[in-house]
Amino acid sequence: MKPIAGILPLRWLGAALLLISLAAALPASADVWRSMGPPGGDVCSLVADPHNPATLYLGTTDGHVFVSHDGGNHWSLDGHIGHRFDSVVASLIVDPSNSDRLYAGIWDLNPAAGGGVYESDNAGRTWHALGLLTQQVRALAQAPSDLQVLVAGTLTGIFRTSNGGKAWERISPADSTEIRNLDSLAIDPRNPDVIYAGTYHLPWKTVDGGKRWFPIHAGMIDDSDIFSILIDQHDPQRVYSSSCSGIYRSDDGGLRWVKIQGIPTSARRTQVIRKDPLRPGVIYAGTTEGLWKTWNGGATWRRITPANWIINALVVDPRREGRIVVGTERLGILISDNGGQTYRVSNAGFNHREIVAVALERDHPRRVLAILSNAPNPVVVTDNGGVTWRPLGPGLRWTSVRRVYAAPHSWWAALSGGGLMSYRGDSRLGRWVRSGELVGQAAWTFQNGRLIKPYRRPFNLQVNDMAFSRQGWYAATPYGLLRSDDHGATWREVHFSPLILPVRSVAVSQDGNRLWVATENGLAFSTNAGRTWSWHNLPASAGHALRLKTAGPQTLLALTNRGLFISYDGGAQWQHAAHGLPEVPIRDVAVAGKTMLASVAVGGLFISHDLGHTWSPVPGNLADGFFPVVAAQPKSNLIYAASASDGLFAIELNAHHSPATFASAASPGGHLANRKQP
Repeated sequence: MKPIAGILPLRWLGAALLLISLAAALPASADVWRSMGPPGGDVCSLVADPHNPATLYLGTTDGHVFVSHDGGNHWSLDGHIGHRFDSVVASLIVDPSNSDRLYAGIWDLNPAAGGGVYESDNAGRTWHALGLLTQQVRALAQAPSDLQVLVAGTLTGIFRTSNGGKAWERISPADSTEIRNLDSLAIDPRNPDVIYAGTYHLPWKTVDGGKRWFPIHAGMIDDSDIFSILIDQHDPQRVYSSSCSGIYRSDDGGLRWVKIQGIPTSARRTQVIRKDPLRPGVIYAGTTEGLWKTWNGGATWRRITPANWIINALVVDPRREGRIVVGTERLGILISDNGGQTYRVSNAGFNHREIVAVALERDHPRRVLAILSNAPNPVVVTDNGGVTWRPLGPGLRWTSVRRVYAAPHSWWAALSGGGLMSYRGDSRLGRWVRSGELVGQAAWTFQNGRLIKPYRRPFNLQVNDMAFSRQGWYAATPYGLLRSDDHGATWREVHFSPLILPVRSVAVSQDGNRLWVATENGLAFSTNAGRTWSWHNLPASAGHALRLKTAGPQTLLALTNRGLFISYDGGAQWQHAAHGLPEVPIRDVAVAGKTMLASVAVGGLFISHDLGHTWSPVPGNLADGFFPVVAAQPKSNLIYAASASDGLFAIELNAHHSPATFASAASPGGHLANRKQP
């Protein structure tokens, strides 16, 4: 097989920026949110407009729908289905009679929530429910000969509508132990009453619209989970079925199946099967171990992608021979224009990564490090505010990261299992390495009535927070506050209490003189680099501070389970930031000048332009999304928000909100919205 172009190593090139906010409806002075990448993500479903195959729709695992109008070369966020952010868009259908009408079948990751069938009358921008909201809809099909007929397969059975979704009826026996747990559906192209249904355990068929069902198991290995069913449009008696036991073909409408040989056992979780409409003998099979192809109707097969590709969706262009659009897990969209000989990554505008952690360099606000889950490169960095991304590693696994930090000339990761890893910008190793040692007393000494032995051992404590200054670096741990004077090589305990207290967070001024520490027993502040300390308490209504942040020498922010508390006088007095901000746990807060951005645990972002006195929710498609991290640098007028599913977003503050001017390297004048993918 020819080399696969543009895949290994995978480069995050050209993150196309998507205008997210309702800019057209808002006044010119309103803040503008833009998607910054990294590009790519998990593709759950993929469909082409029958009238215009260059228009493609992509469904995700959190209810979002993306659209491409140029055959998959560029994508934009189209809309969101439902009100939840754990809705898997299992099926997408474009009505052949009206390209603006789309149908979607969804199921929620929370089984108690359900899912349903939804319809859009404006090409996916907005959606309304058609029914079955208590059902997890795993499959959805439209009858080619009667477009008012839709059939939905759920975990409890099969439902049918004959009037475009106005009314639904169950057409499978309610007490059936077999016709349930649906994975796939197909309707005969000439007769809407002939329906094939694939379950977790073998396929079934009806020829009278669901009045009677009969098993079509002959020739198929028992306990086959039927992922996909394909009916030949020219010969409806020829049916293909893909399952966990392989690919099968029937020439008599499913009465008897013959297994198609050639695909190895390890690749038999075939999740999608598609026929080339321009070449009848060509069939593609998307599996959990790559994409397979046959040129002779299934007599022989050959894998035409790397084995580690997980194929979830596939579109074969009916007008351009050899063009296939592949939807994958982790890699996003890949396109081949020569029948699978070579591929190119095509994720421009499809920014759908889950970001676990983010760090910004203090002196370079456009340089951002992001830790991604379920991505080919879990650690990526941009040096230009999201125009391009590049991998940074290897050596660090996203599953092991709690937080990441930018220190002078290095990146640091606090590990969930304890300890630190670092990546130094001038390192010749080019990889993340375990870093740091704990150093005890220089000699035997008494401390708290105990004889303490000097020690030197690897740093394996859990780190809750880190802070950096010119004088020293600090780490907040469950076993106290630690300080390093040699750029993280060694760490020693900082004494600010007779007891060793768990420290939840630490902040330090750039000159290193002022320190702010949040512990389980209260807040401790120092104005002389930690030589002496004063203790402060939050109001009783605040409980304990989960994290402490600074917005200037006298403005402090305490993130608590009961909301955000702010002090404007260095911690002497505190007030609840309740003017527009919910009294719920605060995930994170970012500060740029007088602008603050807060991420709340229940979902959504809230913004203040008056140093936290009043707050308002951020509008737009992602208003209710989850953002584990928000971040900013005082020297920039960009504030970043890291989404749990849709990558990195940035708000470019207007002049009357901006603490400093900021010009993007993306284009003349720094207008991020004009940035294009190369």
